[in-house]
Amino acid sequence: MLDLLINLHQQLGNIFFLSISAVVAIVICFWFIPATTDLMINSAAGLAGKYWGRDRRTLVINSSTNNPELLSMLVAFSLGRVGGLANPLGSNFANIYLMFIFAPLVVLVKWFFVGKKRRIKQFFNLVSREKGLCFWHLVMSFLMFSFSSFAYWCMTGVNPFRSTNDPTPLQPKLYLLMGGISCLVAIFIFFFFENRLKSKRLELFEDINEDNHSPSWSGFALGTVGLITCCYILNTFFLAWSTLYSNLLEEFFGAAIFAGLHYFVGSLITSLPEMTVAIENYERLDSADLNTAMASASQSNMTNLAIAALGCILVFLLLLFGFDYEL
Repeated sequence: MLDLLINLHQQLGNIFFLSISAVVAIVICFWFIPATTDLMINSAAGLAGKYWGRDRRTLVINSSTNNPELLSMLVAFSLGRVGGLANPLGSNFANIYLMFIFAPLVVLVKWFFVGKKRRIKQFFNLVSREKGLCFWHLVMSFLMFSFSSFAYWCMTGVNPFRSTNDPTPLQPKLYLLMGGISCLVAIFIFFFFENRLKSKRLELFEDINEDNHSPSWSGFALGTVGLITCCYILNTFFLAWSTLYSNLLEEFFGAAIFAGLHYFVGSLITSLPEMTVAIENYERLDSADLNTAMASASQSNMTNLAIAALGCILVFLLLLFGFDYEL
């Protein structure tokens, strides 16, 4: 497919190729990914409630929204690019501004324009009443983000927010293993503090809204296959863009263009499902659903580190057995 896109660029030229790329990317990001993710999440939440217990649904819901990051990373690996690791790591940054800033703003602006000012007041009252819970999710989200930044350095040797035109080779495999271990440490820390929160307020994890949760293995499978297809197409576009526009993109993302695209652009795209979950739960004005909304950042960030740990260890083993990868 990469050769097809490059040939298409040669036939159409920059303007038409970029226009087609933009249309395809928008349709995938704002329709296919949310639709397939909703199908997968609702099916997974129903299955979790049926087989594992009600208190596990929040984790399953927010972990399922990370399937795009997992699949995007694995597809990138299949293309020989370790830079796909930047997708779950960058999502820890995207989740913070999307869930804590953009998602509540969307809800508040929506209520303002439809004249539901009473609900705006109720929202701020809920946040004030649950400020301790909000602070917990903020701290956990930023803590997970700090570990993901270290793991990104282990992969590239550079700060993700510092553009560099110097060559950026893949770090030695022991650095990747160190990054994976640091992700596992972060996961342990998260579960330690979440279990303490659960012991004090179990109702936050049990009393969530479940109107759309329908246990369906076929729905989960269909949603997952749809996501794999979306991620494959987007990864191929990223490869094409990094090949065709390397000089321009290097100014924004540095020498590790593919990793930079995944960290900033890809992570924004694959975090759209989390934002959808956050918006839906912010609108319900209930403590349990507020917890689920904010967990779209904290729990999803923890799950991203689990994905990154898997990726780091997998690449370490592949490099150990002589496979050749690049950023």
